[in-house]
Amino acid sequence: MAMTAGTTTTFPMSNHTRERVTVAKLTLENFYSNLILQHEERETRQKKLEVAMEEEGLADEEVM
Repeated sequence: MAMTAGTTTTFPMSNHTRERVTVAKLTLENFYSNLILQHEERETRQKKLEVAMEEEGLADEEVM
């Protein structure tokens, strides 16, 4: 079956397969959504730490 621009070919899909696809899609969406959220939270904590260090007059090297 050749696919040309603007056309799509659909294949019959069982309900079981459709449910599995939906579960896989939701799992991936949740995984990446959580990664983004964790990254944002990590950045927020880092910024708070940097502000606290600056207020205390600490350089990066002094923290260790």
